[in-house]
Amino acid sequence: MRKLFYCILFTGAALIAEAQNSISGSNLGGLPLWAPARNRVKTEGSPFLLQKFSNATIYLDQNKAIANIPANLDLENNEILVVDENKKLFAISVPVYRVVFEDESTGLERTVLSGLPAIDKRTEKSYYELLHPGKINLLKAITLYSSESRAYHEAVPTRKYEQEPTYYIFNDSKGIIKLPKLIQDIPTAIDTRLAGKLSKLVAEQKLNLKMETDLIKLIDLYNNMD
Repeated sequence: MRKLFYCILFTGAALIAEAQNSISGSNLGGLPLWAPARNRVKTEGSPFLLQKFSNATIYLDQNKAIANIPANLDLENNEILVVDENKKLFAISVPVYRVVFEDESTGLERTVLSGLPAIDKRTEKSYYELLHPGKINLLKAITLYSSESRAYHEAVPTRKYEQEPTYYIFNDSKGIIKLPKLIQDIPTAIDTRLAGKLSKLVAEQKLNLKMETDLIKLIDLYNNMD
């Protein structure tokens, strides 16, 4: 299996320079999005991973990458959207294995991955956010729910988006495993041999595994165990 969690090696700086100078919808394999339906409705919530389109490095097939291009993850259509040098919006249709965003809203780096084994209703083309890399990798997938309504006095409908996260762990030996909703079962899902020790750490550290930040802390503690 492709080693998904290692940076793609480049043949040299010239490759990125060439990509930066030739950004367009055609070499990304995409078609321009002229009139997205969401522009014709009012919205609550967001169908995107990031609050704002942010600079990203997009890793494509055959060890190619495109750097410093405004991009976002469209959760509704499971697509990476980019804005080219002519301010046109494109959905990338060629395979994308990794995207590293410089999240403008938070100032933090965020990474999404695809190409993982199919699980639940997700396919190898589905995108996951990498929350914590290491001996095991903590991933988050977001299911997007939408509903539309219009009051009698409103000219346009309102579309409401809700994002529901699901957490997974992954490495080459374990494959991909969905973490259970019952927090007391999470240590066993991570490692049956060390479940007791992990449960003790949860109690000692007063971790609330319903919170993403505390789930990340537990994975970090596990990844640093001898």
